[in-house]
Amino acid sequence: MTRTAEELMTHHINSMMSMKKDSNLDEALSDYSEELVAITRLDGRTRTMGHDTLTSVMRTSLSFAVKLGMDIENAVEKLNFLYRQSTENYITLVASMPPFSSFASFTYMVENGKAVYVSGFAKTAVNMPSLGVKAHPFPNNAEAMAVTDRHIANLKEHNAEALIAGYADDAIILTNLCERPLEGKEDIRRYCGGLIQRAGEKIDAFTDPAAKITVKEAVAELSCIGFQHRAKKQCGILTQRIRDGKIIFESLTFQEAEPVI
Repeated sequence: MTRTAEELMTHHINSMMSMKKDSNLDEALSDYSEELVAITRLDGRTRTMGHDTLTSVMRTSLSFAVKLGMDIENAVEKLNFLYRQSTENYITLVASMPPFSSFASFTYMVENGKAVYVSGFAKTAVNMPSLGVKAHPFPNNAEAMAVTDRHIANLKEHNAEALIAGYADDAIILTNLCERPLEGKEDIRRYCGGLIQRAGEKIDAFTDPAAKITVKEAVAELSCIGFQHRAKKQCGILTQRIRDGKIIFESLTFQEAEPVI
């Protein structure tokens, strides 16, 4: 099956809307590769997930919701999409999910019509009940995390040239700080300069030592850092795909954001 990232996401959302009616998750689960690697924080708990863990989480969540009398179809219909941008193989969306979350961000990386890497982050007002599903025991990728740590340090120092050097020449970037996807050397240079010159307040909230890092994981090619800064009323998530020591894809989304780059 060959699908673009946009086609996969459309199918996935439609499948989620019919989960309760069909009493199964086969359609939704068909969007994920058996080799899936996911990093999520959707219920106040950070998990690394493979296909097996994701299946357990989704089945447990559905059973839990049904027992509580929650209307899943209605909840999905209430998704308020604040940002949705894609290329052929990547898609990032930001939504509010009342009354559960005022900010949720999802990034899917697609190969052969299936999601192979996924990050998901939701700012929750209260601690959700535990689903009783443990994280998948993936080995941590220290080299990938080191690349992301250097990137964060360069952001903190407002070092645009060092930021540029961290990306592959053909890297792709999706961010709600820009109205279109960014790709290639010229776009990367424009993006890094724009982060420093026009998005400094958001970057400083991210790199401030007072910010609470709620997610920090790196598995295989996937690296993910989520943060919340209560005093600055800002939160966000950085997702990167790293190969051979370079960032080949990046998604950066903030709760409070507007296109400035």
